[in-house]
Amino acid sequence: MTTHEPNGQPHDALFRLVFGDPDNTASELRSVLPPRLAARIDLANLRPQPGTFVDPELRHRHTDLLFRTTAGDRDAYLYLLVEHQRTSDPLMALRMMIYQTRIWEHHRTTDPAIASSGPLPLIIPVVIYQGPRRWGAVTDVADLIDADADLIADAGDLVPRVRYFIDDLTTVDDAALRARPLTPAARITFVVFTKAPGDDDATRWLGQWFDDLIHLTGLWDHERLLTGIFTYLLRTTTTPVEHLVRFAGTLGSDAQEAAMTTAEQLRAKGYIEGRAEGRTDGRAEGRLEGRTEGRAEGQALLLTSMLTRKFGPLDIDTHDLVAQATEEQIILWSSRLVEGATTLDDVFDR
Repeated sequence: MTTHEPNGQPHDALFRLVFGDPDNTASELRSVLPPRLAARIDLANLRPQPGTFVDPELRHRHTDLLFRTTAGDRDAYLYLLVEHQRTSDPLMALRMMIYQTRIWEHHRTTDPAIASSGPLPLIIPVVIYQGPRRWGAVTDVADLIDADADLIADAGDLVPRVRYFIDDLTTVDDAALRARPLTPAARITFVVFTKAPGDDDATRWLGQWFDDLIHLTGLWDHERLLTGIFTYLLRTTTTPVEHLVRFAGTLGSDAQEAAMTTAEQLRAKGYIEGRAEGRTDGRAEGRLEGRTEGRAEGQALLLTSMLTRKFGPLDIDTHDLVAQATEEQIILWSSRLVEGATTLDDVFDR
């Protein structure tokens, strides 16, 4: 299974994979829109719309998704655009105004009843930014108008005012991200967007998000999601392949299979050349070795770390219990921990 990457961009591929799902997009909108506005919009029935409204020459840095819904009893659109370059786009306000005009044209052509004279729907634009420095561009096209304050005041309503929401992920720390009403898939996507690019070992922080990752393994489309996430990690970090495969093993056999398969496919395409460390000749032998070596040790270490973080230093008996556990036992105990176990006895059912 492969993840489609328009224009070869791993950011684009993961964003479309995750936020193309209306449930994930709705969770982001509930996180960033003013509560009263979010309450007026039917976020439970977002309908994805085809196409992109981004200028072709900018598709290497901008990715967009459009959803149609209702606000009250009227049509409305939610427009998400992700900016995944290292610097904010100073002309984003102008671009978003142009994109909204294209969306209105799209609306007119898809609904003949209002093509010539019908009203225009509300469009709510949200820009998601993942660069290393804070977003510095203006969020209203009026602020791009080159005129002195007196002229702006005299022009009054002739000065266009078209705003967009900015979700600047550089200002969102781990605690704030955990507090957001995001789906696990949306939260993990934001985590890897902000932490993965250029990192030499993503496994140092992936374990801190184990609860969200283990949740993904139980979803009906978990193979697509896991493949998308591991593709992004392998494309944007310099993490040794065997480190990611070993970590994936702590999530279960499906996750480890996704990590190994993704690594093989990316290596065949030349994306991770030079990171073949740990690979064995022969597909069957490589998979068998990947499943057995280090899996139990990695799972035990991760669960021990999670238990210590929640309950404090563990006694020798608990350390030994975890160290000698099977994969199935560790997955069961991890699930109990994620689901809210309040004592060690609750985790181990003793």
